[in-house]
Amino acid sequence: MTEMTGTLSLKDLTCGYGSPIIEGLSLDVAPGDTLCILGKNGIGKTTLFRTLLGTLKPLGGAVTLAGRDLFAMTARERAKQIAYVPQTHNPPFAYTAFEIVLMGRGGLLSAFSLPSANDKDLAAEAMEMLGITHLASRPYTQVSGGERQMILIARAVAQGAGFLFLDEPAANLDYGNQMKVLGVLKTLAAAGKGVIFTSHDPGHALLLRAKVAAVRAGDDVVQGSGEDIVTKEMAQSLYGVRAEVITVEDLERGQHVKVFAPFLD
Repeated sequence: MTEMTGTLSLKDLTCGYGSPIIEGLSLDVAPGDTLCILGKNGIGKTTLFRTLLGTLKPLGGAVTLAGRDLFAMTARERAKQIAYVPQTHNPPFAYTAFEIVLMGRGGLLSAFSLPSANDKDLAAEAMEMLGITHLASRPYTQVSGGERQMILIARAVAQGAGFLFLDEPAANLDYGNQMKVLGVLKTLAAAGKGVIFTSHDPGHALLLRAKVAAVRAGDDVVQGSGEDIVTKEMAQSLYGVRAEVITVEDLERGQHVKVFAPFLD
């Protein structure tokens, strides 16, 4: 599969629709990094996401991939480097899970060409990687929400891009499936993928030990490691809630994890 060897870089990025929503943002995401974008609804997460995907031109500054201007690339060139996993996907036909995953190869094919044997092998490998080979012949419209999300992630993996962008990948999933999806993101980052995702749950950033870009009111973006950014002060300023960040020890593995614990007033 095509792999991205460079870094996704933002320099003094200003983005919005006519007027700025986010201004002066600079950050780097390298292969193997995980970046979680946090913030309330309507605060600018989607605007930033669309700019990073190359679908919304910035109002100022630059976005580069391996030193190349993202917006100077063709759609096919971007497809080789960036894969997108939407929050929801409702196809007009009852495609099988394998056919949905194979669609990840579509942006790399020339006009009127059909998927090759290699494309099909890559789709099968992606399904195997995510442990969903048993779903290959199942209609996509008849699988569970968690299984759908795994299929969409497999589609992105089959695309072969070095960076995966995921919009609320754990939304609308039960707790067990949320953990499965987060586990997949951890595996993908360990395999050298750059993983960028939006979330409403600060605890996800802590579990993945991710970098964080927290979008606050007034086009302000606070960034850093999850452990530095996800604090009780952040919970109050970002969401208006009381919370504590608690360290939990895993004695069996000799590790610790920080847990985001909100309170109800």
